[in-house]
Amino acid sequence: MLSPLPTYLLDKSVVRRIVEGLTHPDRLTDEEAMAIAFWRALRESKSRMFISAETANIMKRFSTWREVRLFLGTVETMRAGKYFKRWARRLQEHSFTMEDAKVLGLATYGTDAAGEILGVGVMVTFDRPLINNYEAQRPALERRLQAMTAQLSPPFRDAGLPEVMHPIEALFLLG
Repeated sequence: MLSPLPTYLLDKSVVRRIVEGLTHPDRLTDEEAMAIAFWRALRESKSRMFISAETANIMKRFSTWREVRLFLGTVETMRAGKYFKRWARRLQEHSFTMEDAKVLGLATYGTDAAGEILGVGVMVTFDRPLINNYEAQRPALERRLQAMTAQLSPPFRDAGLPEVMHPIEALFLLG
């Protein structure tokens, strides 16, 4: 259930900076410029971009803004798939906040509207503490996910951890 195209989940910090940058392109902060460059590179590479349902709901409140409509036209909303809640609860046991556990859970057990994919390849965030905790916990998370998936039926037994990275790192990978 992997997408033939690369898949990215943008967390709310990335979305916020993209939209803020689109709103005032004449006075971009460094992070807004980076987020927009990353977003444009993803669009050019034909990668699939996802946001959480919570982020989509917040963005829809501002759908009268041209910049928000432009952004929303380029992303899909990732939905919680089977085992999302169980995995998010387990992530919280590894020092992740509830909000971070939900986004990471979505990156592992989320799906698109058609239910054709499971998780994403890369979750992108500006949240350095989240990235650092994820990297520190990754070996334990790999073991925990492997123990969980061993008991599941396909396609859920094939779930894997995403890469979690800062937009500049993700942009560098895009080339």
